[in-house]
Amino acid sequence: MLWDQFLERKEAQYQKRIKVLAGLIILALGLIVVRLGYLQLVEGERYSELSARNRVRLVPIKAQRGLIYDCHQELLVGNVSSFVVSIIPAALPQDVDARRISFQLLQQLLNVDPQEIEEKLHKRELRYYEPLRIKSNVDRFTAAIVEEHRPELPGVVVQTESRRSYKFDALGFHALGYVGEISGHELALREGYQAGDIIGQSGVEKIYDHYLKGRNGWLHIEVDALGREMGILGREAPWSGHNLVLSLDHQLQARAEDVLEGYRGVILAVNVTNGEMLALASLPAFNPNLFAQGITRQAWEKLRRNRNYPLTNRATQGLYPPGSIFKVVTLMSALEEKLVTPQQRFACQGVYWISTWPYRCWREEGHGLVSAHRSLVESCDIYYYQLGLRIKVDKLGKWARSFGYGRPSGIDLPSELSGLVPSPQWKERTQNMPWFPGNTVMMAIGQGYILSTPMQMLGSIAAIANRGVIYRPHLLKEVRTKSGRLIHEVKPEVMYRVHAAPEHWDIIQKAMVGVVQSRRGTGKRARIQGIRVAGKTATAQNPHGEDHAAFAAYAPAENPVIAVLVYLENAGGGGAQAAPLARKILEAYFGIPAEENLETE
Repeated sequence: MLWDQFLERKEAQYQKRIKVLAGLIILALGLIVVRLGYLQLVEGERYSELSARNRVRLVPIKAQRGLIYDCHQELLVGNVSSFVVSIIPAALPQDVDARRISFQLLQQLLNVDPQEIEEKLHKRELRYYEPLRIKSNVDRFTAAIVEEHRPELPGVVVQTESRRSYKFDALGFHALGYVGEISGHELALREGYQAGDIIGQSGVEKIYDHYLKGRNGWLHIEVDALGREMGILGREAPWSGHNLVLSLDHQLQARAEDVLEGYRGVILAVNVTNGEMLALASLPAFNPNLFAQGITRQAWEKLRRNRNYPLTNRATQGLYPPGSIFKVVTLMSALEEKLVTPQQRFACQGVYWISTWPYRCWREEGHGLVSAHRSLVESCDIYYYQLGLRIKVDKLGKWARSFGYGRPSGIDLPSELSGLVPSPQWKERTQNMPWFPGNTVMMAIGQGYILSTPMQMLGSIAAIANRGVIYRPHLLKEVRTKSGRLIHEVKPEVMYRVHAAPEHWDIIQKAMVGVVQSRRGTGKRARIQGIRVAGKTATAQNPHGEDHAAFAAYAPAENPVIAVLVYLENAGGGGAQAAPLARKILEAYFGIPAEENLETE
């Protein structure tokens, strides 16, 4: 009896255990089924892609960048074939020692720092199957050696690509710009780019990168478990980028850079009838081919620390006092505000006193009695001191902005600065000091706190030539496909208009002709035989060293087509240093050999 009860109790326990075990098995099987369903239905596409990636490697075929031509269809920027060594992060050895040995071999073959490779790998975010550029511009012999060592270099690939080639080296560097590999930050911000893409970093290369870059193609390569290539499964052809036709004249650009050699500064030339930039020379410059070939970190740091700032485009990023070039703005505002008449004369005795502070004219003995016409021709400072006190700072600032000062010129180049048209509110806010009359008289001659870019100075002179119309300056003329089909053409666009009476334009234009053509003109060294040049000299004081020299001009005076600006850092007098350089540019533009220009001082 007791035994039967014992057996029944044991059987009940076994039955309970079997039910629990069966429940656990059923639950485990259910979880497996659910997981399999999830992997198949939800994650199936992802794992299928990962599987394919283990078997198929997508290697980008880099699109050729579009070409860049000058206005005469002279090739400025092209492409040449090159080799690049890259690594596929997903195909690298997982073993730390094996990877270290692989990188040491790359160091021997390519002279690349293993630490730099590791840094690039850490910067790469979740793009394990895309090639990561290790060394660009590899010569054919070195590329062949790397190929020979491929069994010892898992994940390393050698590819051919087109490298940017700047035909005339540093010519037009700040206008054309340079290229470099896209950074991780840029890659995150831009659509349509892949890791390793070469993009424009400055100049028109950057502004018009969307036209130039083209679209990459792909090679679908089958690989085995060790990452060795087994064959090509498919190919998507790349699309070349579009070509740019610029307004630059490479011969005039070369002449501008030639005469600017040895200076720090700019020479600019613009077609005043439509805003096309004919020359944009900023020196010192740099050869962009060195960027295209792959500049080293040490060379880049040395370039960045260069105190002459060769990477800075002084035309759009240099801030300078405009000096006496600004006097045309002061005179126009006084005439338009009816604060002076053309015949009214002011006495210049070489010094002008405001309370106990002396403000001097550049001519120590003074100019005597000076009218509006003579004030520009001989650039009398004291005449403009008195005009400034009549105009007041607020109205002077308003007229300065109407001529384009204090706001970007609108040129199609990156990172253009706006300059500064100061005001009492600005001085109070930034210096916690009131505005004094002395600040106004200095602003009236383009000195003191006012700062402008050379492009703004050029625009103000173009406004005089055009009697108030300032076109948006631009480097691009046309965009064409590889076959030559026109897809975009830049039309003249009015950027600003200065509204003034015709008789006041006449006064200023006549005076600017006198600056160059008259015997007492400060810009007589810019005279050209057979062509009347109108201009304005400037010698801008520099608290950090020797004065800056500047000269702005347009020609022919009776029917202007070109305006030129020369601005030289720490070069001395504008009439002596800058005016002769402007004359050389105008001679080149009008096709006048220098030896045939018989005008003398």
